Amino acid sequence: MNLWQVRQLLKSGKISLELSLPHALVEAKKDGLTTDDLAKAAMVGEVVEDYGERILLLHSATDYQTPFHIVLEYVPGDPVATVVTAYVPDRGRWEADWKTRKRTPTKKQKKKKL
Repeated sequence: MNLWQVRQLLKSGKISLELSLPHALVEAKKDGLTTDDLAKAAMVGEVVEDYGERILLLHSATDYQTPFHIVLEYVPGDPVATVVTAYVPDRGRWEADWKTRKRTPTKKQKKKKL
C-alpha cells in the first residue's frame, strides 16, 4: 500500500475513512480506544508491517500514551479506506518497541530443549 498516497486522499476528502466495522469498534472499545484514536493512527501511525492492500500501523493513544495497532485497508479505486481492527499489542507477542514480533520457537527447537 502507498500509505502516503492514501493519507493524501483522506486529507483531500477524495476518499473517506471507515471506522464503523463491528470488529474494529468492539476490539477498540475493549482496549479503551476511541474512534478519534483510530482516525489519528490512520493519519500519523508508524508502519509496522505492509501486507499489500492492508497495513499494520503503530500509534499511541493520546490520553494514556498507550501503544496500539490498527490494520488499515485500502483497495486502489475504492471510495473508502477501512480500519479493519485495532488492539493494544500483547507483550508476549511483541518486543518492547511494539514493532517487532517476538520469535516463537519452532517444533524442532522445542524438541531440542526437551
